[in-house]
Amino acid sequence: MDNYEYNVNVLMPNCYFEQDEKWVKEMLLRIRPSIRAKVSVKYSEVYQEHFDDEPIPYKKINAGRKAANTRLRNFVKNYSSYLDGYVSEPRVFQQGTGQMNQPSQGVA
Repeated sequence: MDNYEYNVNVLMPNCYFEQDEKWVKEMLLRIRPSIRAKVSVKYSEVYQEHFDDEPIPYKKINAGRKAANTRLRNFVKNYSSYLDGYVSEPRVFQQGTGQMNQPSQGVA
């Protein structure tokens, strides 16, 4: 890991694991500022929900971290380019069935 510390003010989630702070901040900086607050709130909700749902006390933190970090990572990966407009038109497939999808004719 690098020793570079970000000096950018980012609205951090209310609930997160202290050692995840740098990573969460990096992920939040990859998305537009207009949606960071909403993503941060959802991160806290997911963390707290999974933390509370875990019945084994020593697994609570890991359950919250895993769920919230996975959701944040997938959101950034899947939607950051979409939100910035870097998408193309979806491919249009031809209607109808190909010969491979036709029922086989029995041998008479």
